[in-house]
Amino acid sequence: MSLLSLALVLSLAQTPSSCKGERVVLVPFQPVALSTAETRQLEDVVRRVAGGTSGLCLEPRAPTVAKVRAQGGRMPGCVDAACRGAQVVALGTERLVRGVALGVGGARSVSLSLVDREGQESHTLVQLSGEGPPGLEETRVREAFGALWSSRPASQRVERPVRALPTVLLAAGGVALAAGVGFGLAARRAETGLTQGNAGCTGDGEAFRACLEGRLQEGRKQARTANVLMGAGAVLGAGGAVFFVWELP
Repeated sequence: MSLLSLALVLSLAQTPSSCKGERVVLVPFQPVALSTAETRQLEDVVRRVAGGTSGLCLEPRAPTVAKVRAQGGRMPGCVDAACRGAQVVALGTERLVRGVALGVGGARSVSLSLVDREGQESHTLVQLSGEGPPGLEETRVREAFGALWSSRPASQRVERPVRALPTVLLAAGGVALAAGVGFGLAARRAETGLTQGNAGCTGDGEAFRACLEGRLQEGRKQARTANVLMGAGAVLGAGGAVFFVWELP
């Protein structure tokens, strides 16, 4: 297998598979009459349910927290669709899930809001008593979140499929350029050996001349290969850059 073919195979094998579904960010919950630990517990339940929902690609909590901190530490409330949509866009996602964890009257509940990039918003309230068999809270959250997700307004943003071709072309172009440089250096060393010495040839007469001619032919072949690879690398790299820009949203 040639070096260029190997690069293509490795590039395809290393292309990460994209998460299937709409990108969703679940921001840290706001507590009302609940401790930080209890709020985080309820948030984790909703995060587990959301992460297992079909058609949804949930961002991990750590990068979400980092984004929220970059926005000032918390997501302020919005009174209009433009403000809500701007928050979703600022987090680099398709939809945003906000939650308020409530502890009123000895019972717990979670108010959830689902917002899209146009600022359209849906709501649901999950009543959680804090008592009952294990898994009851998660079951209630799953039912409520499933209904909320199913009733979401259809997204008006058309996703363009991300293809592996730009990555493959760029990787192959880089490998071709690197190989071309290697052959060029080898040709230069052969040229230096011929002009400054015997190029490693020994003997006398016809044998010595045949050795020099072989070294000369090898140097020419390396120079031609270097030119071909450098040209191919430039073409592949340019093609990959064009496809990459073309596929940008």
